Amino acid sequence: MMGRRLLFRVSDLIFISVFLGCLLIGSRMLNTDGDLGRHLAFGTYILNTRSVPLNDVLSFTRSGAPRPPYEWLAQIGLAGVNRALGLDGVVLFTALVIAAAILVMYSDALSRSRSPVIAVLISAGAAVASSLHWLTRPHIFSFLFFALWVAGLERLRTKQRIPIWALPALMLVWANTHGGFVLGFLAWAAYYIGGWLEPSRHHRTSSDGRGLLLVGGTALLASAITPDLWHNWEAVLQNRSAYVLSHTAETMTPDFSLPATWPFIGMLALGLVGVILNFRRLVPAHLLLLAGLAILGAAMTRNIPFFAIAAGPVLSGWFGGALSSRRRWARLEAAVRKIDAGLAGFVWPALIVVGAIAWLSYQSVALHRQAYQFSPNVFPVKAVDWLQTHPVQGNLFNDFNWGGYVLYRLWPSQRVFIDSQSDFYGEALTRKYEDVISAEGDWPDVLEKYDIRSVLVPPSSVLAERLQVDTAWQPLFRDQTAVIFARVSGP
Repeated sequence: MMGRRLLFRVSDLIFISVFLGCLLIGSRMLNTDGDLGRHLAFGTYILNTRSVPLNDVLSFTRSGAPRPPYEWLAQIGLAGVNRALGLDGVVLFTALVIAAAILVMYSDALSRSRSPVIAVLISAGAAVASSLHWLTRPHIFSFLFFALWVAGLERLRTKQRIPIWALPALMLVWANTHGGFVLGFLAWAAYYIGGWLEPSRHHRTSSDGRGLLLVGGTALLASAITPDLWHNWEAVLQNRSAYVLSHTAETMTPDFSLPATWPFIGMLALGLVGVILNFRRLVPAHLLLLAGLAILGAAMTRNIPFFAIAAGPVLSGWFGGALSSRRRWARLEAAVRKIDAGLAGFVWPALIVVGAIAWLSYQSVALHRQAYQFSPNVFPVKAVDWLQTHPVQGNLFNDFNWGGYVLYRLWPSQRVFIDSQSDFYGEALTRKYEDVISAEGDWPDVLEKYDIRSVLVPPSSVLAERLQVDTAWQPLFRDQTAVIFARVSGP
């Protein structure tokens, strides 16, 4: 009996693989973009002041402008683990949330297919497809909440037991954690419309539609219970500028020549095969959900993980049903189910998580070092070190991708010109930033308008080359990553 308890359950294997995989790529997740610094700075502000500001406190270009805090719960969580374990804690926390999301997806896939082999294979593919956007940022919570939300909608559709308040309560938390909550309502719409398109609709009762409508209505009300009420919707949906969207990596269309997008293509192909194999048994809600998310994924890279999370359970159900009639495959699945049911779950995942926490804590407390750090090849680590010991008074013009890092290290004594929350800064200011960094148009006037006293940009930028030969500016620091210029005072 003890030997059986020491074996991994399939669900354990899924969780452990994703959790350890995230730890292995933790440095990449930390250094892919500059958003994390802003979230840590804002979360620390909330923890210190015990208040959630509704207006901008991070920049001098839009200071005081309405800035709905629709990620404040996630920012508190990230700042809290950073305060306890530093960036090691942030990576560990991210790994836990992502692993939990994939585990929920696998559990839903197993419930729909009753085929653990198919469920684990397709869930593994979905995990790989979603990994192109595994980053240390609040959107990881949307992965988990979306997986829970879709599983809950499926339970409602199939009349399984679920408290009527569960999904609205989930939405209440989700709407205060990340803007991805709007995808929950798109999924709800797919299920609601799909329910009325069911071929067997004449066997349904009107209470089926009323129940889903009640869940959607109460969830919509719950989404407005935020520090800034319904303005989180406005903040999420206001970024419709083609210019801004085309200048932000995650909102650009996927580059299908890159290997990172190939698992998404593979899941799309698998979905087409599944439609062909199950054409007579297709559930309209599933088809609408996957079709809508596939379109969103093809339009914006950041939507690919949500397609993968929704596709995992649906494709598992499709292929589980198609292969259930094959005796050999059915016997294999039955044998795996029997073995898996006799094993003790969650023992190994708990031990590995505790071990990871202990290892990272030991390094941080005893050895005074972090396993995960901001890379000086990506962020201006040494330049900001210099600024901390040689502060330059006045407004700082900063590289777009470094805004969050500057906030993390220097705020509140130094606010930024811009950071990577492009939906807040808008097209007008983003165009001004592009003019300055490229030294085009009326860029000197922009520096004068905002009273820029110092500049922190990559040495390879056109602006750095122009300021290097401009007698009105003096270079103060330079390394291979960043250069600092200060405006010369006096006559």
